[in-house]
Amino acid sequence: MTVALHALDKAAINALMRSQMELTTKGLKPFLKRSTWIGKSNYYAQDVVARLKKALPATAQRKRNLAQYIAASVALHSNDGWSYLGRSVACLLAGDTHRALHLAYYAELRAAMSLLASAGIGIFNSQHFVVPTANTTSKLRFGQGTHVMAWLALEEWSQLPSSGALFAQLIRPEGRTLDEWFHAQGGAGTLAPQAKAWFMQWGMDLGLATKDREARNESSYRPDGVPTTWEMNAKDGFEFVRDMWSTLEPSATSSFEQIDRHILRLAIERYHLGLTGNEATAADPAYVALVEATVSAQSLATSAEVRLKMFLLRQSAADDPLIFRYSGMRPGTPQSDAFAVMSRAVLLLRVATGSANGLLHQAGFDATKLSFWWQKLGEARGLWKPGTPPTALTDLWADIEDGLREAAEIESDDPASFETMNAIAYGAFGRVNVLASHERVGLWGLCPA
Repeated sequence: MTVALHALDKAAINALMRSQMELTTKGLKPFLKRSTWIGKSNYYAQDVVARLKKALPATAQRKRNLAQYIAASVALHSNDGWSYLGRSVACLLAGDTHRALHLAYYAELRAAMSLLASAGIGIFNSQHFVVPTANTTSKLRFGQGTHVMAWLALEEWSQLPSSGALFAQLIRPEGRTLDEWFHAQGGAGTLAPQAKAWFMQWGMDLGLATKDREARNESSYRPDGVPTTWEMNAKDGFEFVRDMWSTLEPSATSSFEQIDRHILRLAIERYHLGLTGNEATAADPAYVALVEATVSAQSLATSAEVRLKMFLLRQSAADDPLIFRYSGMRPGTPQSDAFAVMSRAVLLLRVATGSANGLLHQAGFDATKLSFWWQKLGEARGLWKPGTPPTALTDLWADIEDGLREAAEIESDDPASFETMNAIAYGAFGRVNVLASHERVGLWGLCPA
């Protein structure tokens, strides 16, 4: 049976304005001062789904409470998504692709819920709400569950000009927005179709689960081993994790510099293809001219211009990271399905985390104001010793860098270290298990400096 949003729900989503979520997020300031995301007297602070089911009058105070809950959930859903991804990686490195796929799906789902909440759409089991104006809510008519609503809302929202504008603002290679990079070509308006395509690709599994619930249940509820045990090539699995981390290194200008730079390259190539009908290559004078004009317009230092032109023309780092290559693969190949879902989760989490960061920044919330939260979370997840939080959250990359270096040294000393799941799970992985601590990415991506 085909499910669809009610026309009035579509209209409500189309009317949403990010400015209203910014104002609602600013309203959390008194609670943050008391080291909590929402007020202790907030009606929805405990068991929100059960309370929403009660047929009680939707008073102005309760609407305000729910709007504040949705605003707080933006950052928290995002960080939970990174946590799910870390557990997924841990399962992958233990050879358990069945559970890795299951957890990666929930990382993707949380990313979607965070991104939608940042747009003013709160998803709560079978009841869903929007934030039409600051500190108030309106109930939607659609009454089906979280997974279905997450996909339908993402599908509807991704078609709006505001989603394209957000995408063009969030992706910031070299500290410049995609809107700035594409200024001469029309900026965000030109990028809107690409943004929609990215959102639909990165949330693909939500759509597939909506259309075929049994496909999701196969991973979530059916026993592994019928008809056969899920397996993967051990070395391929470790290479995927190592390559994923190479895309997550933060820089001084962006928490996601590597991902953003590759999105820029793909965006320029797709623009050229749409404009000319020709694949973008360094042998095409028209594409070379487009790259040179695009880079020159940014007024970068000469050395940066040369480096970027080589990158955009694929004369350096010619291959796309594995997360981009796998993210377009539809399910159906047991050896790579987990890689594909994890890839989509990483990329959707990058956008969700950037959107959450933007709301926090607009509200004036920096790492200091949020320290009550991230310091406790970091200690709880073992990211640092009690009482020794990092001076800057991007310092958490150093542990990953050490882990990747140690992995390279292990492999150099013993090339067979990553050839079998036993060698990874009970040998090398014991020394590089930091590679499953993706919560750190959520922290440095979420908390404004």
